[in-house]
Amino acid sequence: MKKRLLTALACAGLISGAAGFAPSGASADAPSKAALPEAFDRLIVLPFDYHDKAFLNGQLTDFMYSDYDIVERNGRIYVPIRLMSTLATNADIGKGAWDAVWQAAHPKDVLLSNANLHKRVQFTVGSKTMLVNGEPVVMDAAPLQVDGRVVLPLRSAAEALDKEIDWLDGLILIGTEHVDLTSPRTLEVKDRVKQVLTDPRKPVAYENAPVPLGRFGHAAYYYTTAYRSNGSVETLFRQPDGGKAAEVKLPGNPLLHAAKAIGGKLYFVTANGGAAELAAYNFADGQSRKIAAIPQWKPEDGWVTDIRSDGGELYVILHTGDLTMGGETLYKVSGGALTKVADAKSVIHFTANGGYLYMTDFHPMADASNNLVRIDRKTGASSAFGQPGFTYGISRTINDHGVGFGGDVSMMIQDGYLYTLGYLESDPKDVPAVYKIKLADGTQVKLTGAASSFWLADGRIVYVDGASGGLKSVDPSGGNARTLTARKAENVRFANGGFYYTEGTANGAAQDPGTLYSYDLAAGREVRLSDRPAASYEVGEAGVYYVAKGYEPGLYKVDASGLNRRLVADSIASSALTEAGMTYTLTYKAGVYTAQ
Repeated sequence: MKKRLLTALACAGLISGAAGFAPSGASADAPSKAALPEAFDRLIVLPFDYHDKAFLNGQLTDFMYSDYDIVERNGRIYVPIRLMSTLATNADIGKGAWDAVWQAAHPKDVLLSNANLHKRVQFTVGSKTMLVNGEPVVMDAAPLQVDGRVVLPLRSAAEALDKEIDWLDGLILIGTEHVDLTSPRTLEVKDRVKQVLTDPRKPVAYENAPVPLGRFGHAAYYYTTAYRSNGSVETLFRQPDGGKAAEVKLPGNPLLHAAKAIGGKLYFVTANGGAAELAAYNFADGQSRKIAAIPQWKPEDGWVTDIRSDGGELYVILHTGDLTMGGETLYKVSGGALTKVADAKSVIHFTANGGYLYMTDFHPMADASNNLVRIDRKTGASSAFGQPGFTYGISRTINDHGVGFGGDVSMMIQDGYLYTLGYLESDPKDVPAVYKIKLADGTQVKLTGAASSFWLADGRIVYVDGASGGLKSVDPSGGNARTLTARKAENVRFANGGFYYTEGTANGAAQDPGTLYSYDLAAGREVRLSDRPAASYEVGEAGVYYVAKGYEPGLYKVDASGLNRRLVADSIASSALTEAGMTYTLTYKAGVYTAQ
């Protein structure tokens, strides 16, 4: 049985004073503190009566496979070391991970360490002295061993990790700042926070969870995965509006996780009769047909990297081997067969123009330069393109923690020029910028400062500034520079003639929730779209949708007037947008659903 704390402990005043958890929301200090809604996405929030749910920087998280019991002893809160490391890592988002170290040879000693922050905190069961970077610090309570596990006094552990803690009517708030506990806005939302955290429902098991592919015509499509001793089987289902789902028979053993919906058809690779083939399912008539055989490759040899359309032609990228020693081959679908276009370590992006196809390759274990190639589409002959010594299509970041690399798909051709990111490989201080390369002779011109991605839109080059993260633009010659938004723009997309993005924080990651904005190029103005942080969003002909994972979880739609309409008032597990609307699944309820 899990040992649950009762909210009544806090209400009765049993957790206060000596434990160091006296409420810290005195009205005299309130103006200098943020109310709970404003600070929520910077906090770790969990209930005293812990039910395996917590808010980590604004996002609801289920620890469904953990045994993270919170323990109360003599009016003090104790947490397991691994839960403490998880909470501390999320409280220090962007500053490295807090690792928990326990060794059987020293069962009473535990260590929390963060290499990025250069900090180590050592605890010993039964001792009120902890060592912070080797210096002794006295705690008000000693770590305990409960049911064979080491648990730490929450307040002392949090202080050692430079965290602040507040108590709020049965809630524990952990962050780098105190919250205004008396603010009307805090009191207004606290019950909603508690309601979500004390929801007794468990997430749908991963192996039973359907994956939505989208809504096509008058039906939603999804697939499920069944795990067997000799591998896995993925099955496609069709669920008509107002009807029951039925299995869609597909040839062989299809790899639906790598399938792509293109032009009214679902293209997928399948293992059929001991061989692999590319097939397509037609959403309109419900029929499948073989598109092309795949010789000398089987699913067990690697994986399907991508199936995509470019210039009206269909391409397939297949990976062979592992990430370290393996490689990829780009194929074109032609005349019922796959024709090899090029080999690469890892295909970043490609685009065709006239008689040539241009492709960027990513080889992180070797010299990455000269990775832009031009391939003759008739003869297959390949040659390096651009300037010698330059690396293209890769976002290189340089900071105090070292050098990072990532592929970027921002490569476009327009008016006789190829636009791509580039930097001089031999210069360790050079960072990617947008270059235009003349197709006729390979000469290039640098157009921007540091950039991490870019788009060609409305006769301008719009790019994410590599230093500030803001959205900027220049004209095709690199002049007439403008700042479209100074805020850090994450998850940027160009759709419907404008740009959409979520607001990032200084140390946050791209996957963190953020307020959704749009920038109208024609009007030259930024508009706030979401009235709560968006964990993900979709933009299409059907509209603008976003998923919230905070204390008002659900699926929202932004209408033309900017009003946020809550379509689904429950936790969303996954979603997919098509022209016909949203298809989604729920975290705590099995099934596939649609919304418009």
